[in-house]
Amino acid sequence: MNNPVCPKTGAPMHRGVRSMALTYKGESITFDMPGWYCDQSDEGIHTGADMKISDRMLNRLKARAENL
Repeated sequence: MNNPVCPKTGAPMHRGVRSMALTYKGESITFDMPGWYCDQSDEGIHTGADMKISDRMLNRLKARAENL
């Protein structure tokens, strides 16, 4: 994906990392989520490779919640 534009503002999006939090059964995890982000809004676009990070964190969170 090369230089996408923000669907909300039309501004250029830039590759970066933002903090993301997930919650499952009362347990939470915060991690750095790579993606394309807009400086003028809170919009983000994530590739399949980016989503592997959040999938891994969700699986880790579920394992932690189930082992309590």
